[in-house]
Amino acid sequence: MLANDPHCPSDPLTVVQVIPDLRSGGTGRGVVQVAEALVAAGHRAIIVSEGGRLEADLAQIGATLVRLPVATKNPSQIVVNAHRLAALARATRADLLHAQSRAPAWSCLLAAKLASVPFITTYDSSYREQHALKRLYNSVMVRGARVIALGERLAHLIEVRYGTPRERIALVDRGVDVSLFDPTRIDDARREAVARAWGLRPGERVVLLPGRLTRRKGPSILVDAALRLREAGLKSFVCVLAGEDQNRGRHAAELWDRVHQSNLTEIIRFVGHCPDMPAAYALADIAVSTVLPPGGPQRAMLEAQAMGVPVVVSDAGACGEVVLAPPFAAETRATGLLYPAGNAGELAQTLFKVLAMGEPARKAMGARGRVFVASRFPRQAFTERMLAVYAEVAAARRGLVKA
Repeated sequence: MLANDPHCPSDPLTVVQVIPDLRSGGTGRGVVQVAEALVAAGHRAIIVSEGGRLEADLAQIGATLVRLPVATKNPSQIVVNAHRLAALARATRADLLHAQSRAPAWSCLLAAKLASVPFITTYDSSYREQHALKRLYNSVMVRGARVIALGERLAHLIEVRYGTPRERIALVDRGVDVSLFDPTRIDDARREAVARAWGLRPGERVVLLPGRLTRRKGPSILVDAALRLREAGLKSFVCVLAGEDQNRGRHAAELWDRVHQSNLTEIIRFVGHCPDMPAAYALADIAVSTVLPPGGPQRAMLEAQAMGVPVVVSDAGACGEVVLAPPFAAETRATGLLYPAGNAGELAQTLFKVLAMGEPARKAMGARGRVFVASRFPRQAFTERMLAVYAEVAAARRGLVKA
């Protein structure tokens, strides 16, 4: 047992998590979960961010929010942020800085040197490396005292790509709150409220794509698949894209144009941010991932399975770690199906196959998914592992050793 056990309030830690924004998404919810666990264990949780809708959750659990423009990639502002983070670390006697994204990680790296505190990172994506400059930019994510890999696939990538010793890589699986994402807790009123907001008609089957509208997440693949399903004669289905266009970028406009040009406005629904995602999953017949570049485990697919919803997952989305599906699992154990990333035709066929199963078969698949997530990705295991990493890094800084 470490002398500064993360559950021992007599030796509290001060942890500064740095994240670009707190709008929504898996990273933001993970930050809130860890902050809540820190506070519950008697530690101090400080979050540095540009803010967002998750601020209320932080206030409720007793965490401290410090606003800084840490989403910026402007080099001069990154340096300014570094000096402000260093001052914050000294003023709060922080034990470590934890960067959740690349631009903030560069600020944390410099701040850690200025304030003589360790910093760690969470590596949650494969990060494209098109050229040497991009590789240098990405490399900040493995320059800390520890790099947290969200899944074995990413841990292996870090080892191979950067030569990072395994002992510096902390493998931490994502955590899902199965008490929040519990189908038995969703009443008719919550379902009906979301159904009205989405404009659903009775009898329509729902294919749900949760997540922000970014090019790398491949929402255009679902639009193309919906067109193929309509051309094949499938009726009474809608595809709901539940996620915000956080940057109000060109890709969202391109999606709108494609939907209108294909006369899919009755089938494709852009609903923006959904404040009640458990109820959203409860309305879905299928939840789908259209991720294009390889990445880490997707929290949305885990949440969907926790809600008893079958998933159809791109094989670029850490599929072996996020879903039980053939050919990696027997059909009798399957919690979803896979399709080749970027292939709209294959996605359409896979969606048709799941819809053609019938409701009893889909419910059985969904029930297996809930058991899978509850056993493999419990929230408590995630937060306990994160706090253990914090304790290890703090102990090394303080010169403490195992008792």
